[in-house]
Amino acid sequence: MSSPQLNTINATIRDLVNVIDDVKKGRASKEDALKVVDELENQIDMMVSQLSPERITDERFNAAVKALKDISEKFKALRELIIFGRYMRAKKQVLDIQETIRHTYRLLTLIRAGAPTPLVFQVVPQFFRETEVKVPEAIVYSNPMAAQIYNILLRKGEATVDELAFQLKIDDKTRDEFNKAIAQLISTGYVKPLFTSDNKMVLRLIR
Repeated sequence: MSSPQLNTINATIRDLVNVIDDVKKGRASKEDALKVVDELENQIDMMVSQLSPERITDERFNAAVKALKDISEKFKALRELIIFGRYMRAKKQVLDIQETIRHTYRLLTLIRAGAPTPLVFQVVPQFFRETEVKVPEAIVYSNPMAAQIYNILLRKGEATVDELAFQLKIDDKTRDEFNKAIAQLISTGYVKPLFTSDNKMVLRLIR
């Protein structure tokens, strides 16, 4: 993580780990640790408020909500671990929270910058696993096969034509439809065709 705000969060996380150690050794109270937890959560709330975009699509909104829900649930678990004296697990939970904060920061930064959904999906896929990512309506209504290809590329970033054909179980009956779907995605600018050294076509999602 970078930026002064994230540096502050990282410093608070280090303080929290140290305080948990002190509580375990009897040099600090559980209340001292819980106060640092509150301070850390407040810092994250401030980060979120500053990074929240003015406009957001449904699937990105759902991904952001999932990220924030994950953090909230992990803070709740952390407080319980401290209260019940499970300090080693509490320290591991702090590190888990730090990792989630890092991913959430990336997610919100990309959304605020207006990055295309495929790029956001590739960088922080964990927040989209339970989120329905919408295929552009122009594809859905004009060519269902193209929509299936788009969905696969959204999750993989890129794939060879052979990989797509295998995953979609393309046979002689559906080969023409498959080829037309690829041609449509290329012509409309949704995917970019690339070629490997052995002349195999690779499709890369670009929007």
